[in-house]
Amino acid sequence: MNRRVLWIVCAGVAVALLLAWLLFFRSGRMTPVEEDLPATIAPTPTPAPKQQVVLLFPGRDGLLHPELRQVSLPKESDTRIQVLVEELLAGPTSGLAPVIPYSAELRAVFVGQNNQAYIDLTGPPEPLDGSMTELMLTYGLVNTILLNTEVTAVQLLFDGSQRPTLTGHLDLSRPLVLNKRFISGP
Repeated sequence: MNRRVLWIVCAGVAVALLLAWLLFFRSGRMTPVEEDLPATIAPTPTPAPKQQVVLLFPGRDGLLHPELRQVSLPKESDTRIQVLVEELLAGPTSGLAPVIPYSAELRAVFVGQNNQAYIDLTGPPEPLDGSMTELMLTYGLVNTILLNTEVTAVQLLFDGSQRPTLTGHLDLSRPLVLNKRFISGP
Protein backbone atom coordinates (compact mmCIF):
# COMPACT_ATOMS: atom_id res chain seq x y z
CA MET A 1 0.00 0.00 0.00
CA ASN A 2 2.86 2.34 0.49
CA ARG A 3 3.56 2.27 -3.19
CA ARG A 4 0.00 3.07 -4.00
CA VAL A 5 -0.01 6.08 -1.61
CA LEU A 6 3.30 7.24 -3.04
CA TRP A 7 1.85 7.14 -6.58
CA ILE A 8 -1.22 9.06 -5.48
CA VAL A 9 0.89 11.72 -3.74
CA CYS A 10 3.18 12.05 -6.80
CA ALA A 11 0.17 12.33 -9.11
CA GLY A 12 -1.34 14.98 -6.81
CA VAL A 13 1.89 16.98 -6.79
CA ALA A 14 2.08 16.73 -10.59
CA VAL A 15 -1.52 17.90 -10.95
CA ALA A 16 -0.86 20.76 -8.49
CA LEU A 17 2.23 21.85 -10.44
CA LEU A 18 0.31 21.68 -13.71
CA LEU A 19 -2.51 23.78 -12.25
CA ALA A 20 -0.02 26.28 -10.82
CA TRP A 21 1.68 26.55 -14.18
CA LEU A 22 -1.63 27.04 -15.96
CA LEU A 23 -2.92 29.57 -13.45
CA PHE A 24 0.14 31.68 -12.80
CA PHE A 25 2.58 31.40 -15.67
CA ARG A 26 0.12 31.21 -18.55
CA SER A 27 -2.10 33.99 -17.21
CA GLY A 28 0.91 36.30 -16.91
CA ARG A 29 0.73 36.78 -13.16
CA MET A 30 4.22 35.51 -12.57
CA THR A 31 5.69 37.47 -15.47
CA PRO A 32 5.85 41.25 -15.31
CA VAL A 33 3.10 43.05 -17.14
CA GLU A 34 3.98 46.27 -18.98
CA GLU A 35 1.60 48.28 -16.82
CA ASP A 36 3.39 47.10 -13.69
CA LEU A 37 6.78 48.28 -14.97
CA PRO A 38 7.86 51.84 -14.22
CA ALA A 39 7.57 54.11 -17.24
CA THR A 40 10.82 54.67 -19.06
CA ILE A 41 11.87 58.23 -18.44
CA ALA A 42 13.45 59.95 -21.39
CA PRO A 43 16.76 61.54 -20.55
CA THR A 44 16.58 65.28 -20.23
CA PRO A 45 18.63 66.97 -22.93
CA THR A 46 21.77 68.63 -21.76
CA PRO A 47 21.42 72.37 -22.24
CA ALA A 48 23.90 74.02 -24.53
CA PRO A 49 26.79 75.59 -22.66
CA LYS A 50 26.65 79.31 -22.00
CA GLN A 51 29.09 81.30 -24.07
CA GLN A 52 29.88 84.95 -24.43
CA VAL A 53 28.78 86.39 -27.76
CA VAL A 54 29.23 89.77 -29.38
CA LEU A 55 26.02 91.40 -30.58
CA LEU A 56 26.28 94.55 -32.66
CA PHE A 57 23.76 97.36 -32.24
CA PRO A 58 23.72 100.81 -33.87
CA GLY A 59 24.83 103.84 -31.90
CA ARG A 60 24.11 107.52 -32.43
CA ASP A 61 27.46 107.90 -34.19
CA GLY A 62 26.37 105.73 -37.15
CA LEU A 63 28.54 102.78 -36.11
CA LEU A 64 27.79 99.36 -34.69
CA HIS A 65 28.74 98.95 -31.04
CA PRO A 66 29.39 95.59 -29.38
CA GLU A 67 27.21 94.35 -26.55
CA LEU A 68 28.48 91.22 -24.79
CA ARG A 69 25.97 88.61 -23.60
CA GLN A 70 26.11 85.16 -22.09
CA VAL A 71 23.80 82.85 -24.05
CA SER A 72 23.37 79.10 -24.47
CA LEU A 73 24.86 78.31 -27.85
CA PRO A 74 24.45 74.87 -29.41
CA LYS A 75 27.07 73.37 -31.72
CA GLU A 76 24.92 73.28 -34.88
CA SER A 77 25.50 76.35 -37.05
CA ASP A 78 21.87 76.91 -38.00
CA THR A 79 20.71 76.73 -34.38
CA ARG A 80 23.55 79.02 -33.26
CA ILE A 81 22.49 81.57 -35.87
CA GLN A 82 18.89 81.30 -34.74
CA VAL A 83 19.92 82.08 -31.14
CA LEU A 84 22.03 85.04 -32.27
CA VAL A 85 19.28 86.54 -34.43
CA GLU A 86 16.72 86.10 -31.65
CA GLU A 87 19.07 87.92 -29.27
CA LEU A 88 19.40 90.75 -31.81
CA LEU A 89 15.63 90.89 -32.23
CA ALA A 90 15.23 91.14 -28.45
CA GLY A 91 17.11 94.44 -28.71
CA PRO A 92 19.97 96.03 -26.81
CA THR A 93 20.16 96.18 -23.03
CA SER A 94 22.14 99.43 -23.13
CA GLY A 95 21.41 102.81 -24.70
CA LEU A 96 21.97 101.54 -28.24
CA ALA A 97 19.31 101.30 -30.95
CA PRO A 98 17.71 98.08 -32.19
CA VAL A 99 19.31 96.54 -35.28
CA ILE A 100 15.95 96.18 -37.01
CA PRO A 101 13.83 99.33 -36.76
CA TYR A 102 10.52 97.47 -37.05
CA SER A 103 8.94 94.49 -35.31
CA ALA A 104 10.55 91.59 -37.20
CA GLU A 105 10.45 87.85 -36.75
CA LEU A 106 12.92 85.19 -37.76
CA ARG A 107 11.20 82.94 -40.28
CA ALA A 108 13.98 80.48 -41.14
CA VAL A 109 17.71 79.80 -41.00
CA PHE A 110 19.61 77.56 -43.37
CA VAL A 111 23.34 76.89 -43.70
CA GLY A 112 24.37 75.56 -47.11
CA GLN A 113 27.18 73.18 -47.99
CA ASN A 114 29.28 76.15 -49.04
CA ASN A 115 29.15 77.33 -45.39
CA GLN A 116 26.96 80.30 -46.29
CA ALA A 117 24.00 81.15 -44.09
CA TYR A 118 20.58 82.11 -45.41
CA ILE A 119 18.49 84.15 -42.98
CA ASP A 120 14.81 84.77 -43.68
CA LEU A 121 13.15 87.59 -41.73
CA THR A 122 9.76 89.21 -41.98
CA GLY A 123 10.06 92.24 -44.19
CA PRO A 124 9.38 95.81 -43.16
CA PRO A 125 5.68 96.71 -43.13
CA GLU A 126 6.50 99.92 -45.00
CA PRO A 127 9.56 101.04 -46.95
CA LEU A 128 12.59 101.99 -44.88
CA ASP A 129 14.33 105.31 -45.34
CA GLY A 130 18.00 106.14 -45.53
CA SER A 131 21.26 104.48 -46.30
CA MET A 132 22.27 104.42 -42.61
CA THR A 133 19.17 102.39 -41.69
CA GLU A 134 19.98 99.87 -44.41
CA LEU A 135 23.67 99.65 -43.46
CA MET A 136 23.03 99.23 -39.72
CA LEU A 137 20.30 96.61 -40.24
CA THR A 138 22.32 94.63 -42.77
CA TYR A 139 25.72 94.69 -41.11
CA GLY A 140 24.32 94.45 -37.59
CA LEU A 141 22.91 91.07 -38.62
CA VAL A 142 25.70 89.94 -40.96
CA ASN A 143 28.65 90.96 -38.75
CA THR A 144 27.06 89.52 -35.58
CA ILE A 145 26.54 86.17 -37.27
CA LEU A 146 30.00 86.06 -38.84
CA LEU A 147 31.80 87.07 -35.63
CA ASN A 148 30.10 84.32 -33.60
CA THR A 149 29.93 81.36 -36.02
CA GLU A 150 31.97 79.47 -38.60
CA VAL A 151 29.90 80.61 -41.59
CA THR A 152 31.71 82.61 -44.26
CA ALA A 153 28.90 84.73 -45.71
CA VAL A 154 25.26 85.62 -45.03
CA GLN A 155 22.42 85.98 -47.53
CA LEU A 156 19.51 88.00 -46.17
CA LEU A 157 16.00 87.13 -47.31
CA PHE A 158 12.81 88.98 -46.46
CA ASP A 159 9.44 87.22 -46.43
CA GLY A 160 10.99 84.21 -48.15
CA SER A 161 12.47 86.04 -51.11
CA GLN A 162 15.63 87.79 -52.11
CA ARG A 163 15.46 91.56 -52.39
CA PRO A 164 17.91 93.57 -54.46
CA THR A 165 17.97 96.27 -51.77
CA LEU A 166 16.00 97.66 -48.81
CA THR A 167 16.40 101.39 -49.35
CA GLY A 168 18.28 101.49 -52.65
CA HIS A 169 21.80 101.91 -51.26
CA LEU A 170 23.14 98.41 -50.59
CA ASP A 171 23.16 95.36 -52.90
CA LEU A 172 21.41 92.53 -51.01
CA SER A 173 21.14 90.21 -54.01
CA ARG A 174 24.26 88.27 -53.00
CA PRO A 175 25.72 86.83 -49.78
CA LEU A 176 27.61 89.40 -47.72
CA VAL A 177 30.91 88.96 -45.87
CA LEU A 178 32.29 90.54 -42.70
CA ASN A 179 32.65 94.32 -42.97
CA LYS A 180 34.51 95.76 -39.97
CA ARG A 181 34.29 99.29 -41.38
CA PHE A 182 30.96 99.80 -39.57
CA ILE A 183 32.09 98.45 -36.18
CA SER A 184 33.25 101.03 -33.66
CA GLY A 185 36.86 100.68 -32.57
CA PRO A 186 38.04 100.13 -28.99
